[in-house]
Amino acid sequence: MKNMKITKYISLAVSIFTISSCTERMDIELDSIPPKIIVYGYITTDTMAHMIRITQTADYFSNTAPQTISGATLSITDGVNVYPLTESATEPGNYYTQPDVFGELGKTYTLTAENVTMVDDNVAYNLTAESEIPTLDADYQTKYLDSINVLYNTQWDGWYVNGWANEPEDQKNFYMFKVYINDVLYSDSLNNIIISDDKLINGSSTNGAALYFIEDPDTLKPGYKVTLELSVIPEDYYRFINEMQISSQPQIPLFSAPPANARTNMNNEAIGYFSAFAIIRSSYIVKQTDIDKKNKLLGKKSGN
Repeated sequence: MKNMKITKYISLAVSIFTISSCTERMDIELDSIPPKIIVYGYITTDTMAHMIRITQTADYFSNTAPQTISGATLSITDGVNVYPLTESATEPGNYYTQPDVFGELGKTYTLTAENVTMVDDNVAYNLTAESEIPTLDADYQTKYLDSINVLYNTQWDGWYVNGWANEPEDQKNFYMFKVYINDVLYSDSLNNIIISDDKLINGSSTNGAALYFIEDPDTLKPGYKVTLELSVIPEDYYRFINEMQISSQPQIPLFSAPPANARTNMNNEAIGYFSAFAIIRSSYIVKQTDIDKKNKLLGKKSGN
């Protein structure tokens, strides 16, 4: 029963990243488990309205989405400045800072959520979590990621996003990669996020190495804008994402490790994660020559 409960929380925690899945109705009776509060969000070096989302878990075989939690009082502070969050009038459970808020390198940010009351529960919880934006060089926006391009790969029938990046030797860094196509997030699910440490590239340049992969030959067209978002994230957040990705994969009973909950930095038995990190971006406009090269390669592959 303990493993069953853990498995339930793993599956529910995956909803933090809004991954959808198909389910069938099954006539299996399982003990109900107490709901838990899920908190997920972050503050970054971008100047924007940063969001924290609060929901609560449901039973594993429930056919309803996790319920949102409204009415809480949230704030983020760096120890000097306090940034209050306001719940959206149209998106219950989503709490936003003002749009002029941004995080600074090397600062520690603390999220405080007060009066968090689950649906059908009269107990108000006070939650906290903290995270530090990694310390980087002052010119990190141009030093770490210089440029990108795209290149079609026939073996995988998709596009490599190649990057020219410089990895500092005197730092132990952890990275998260996302891609936008025409300013629309392509990496819109947990397993489309790429994470990496710097063990293999510490102190070196990538020199056009593949940093991301876009599936399907027809995803890109001439004139499309491809943006690679490179985030320098705390080690603990890196491990949280890795554990979430592992837990979201199919488990083979005889060969898989026992299920375990992903870590959390929330207190009071809440799950989820609050993080702070730096973001660097580089964009590339797809050229007609990129498409011509792809078509030529596909012609050779088919024997035409």
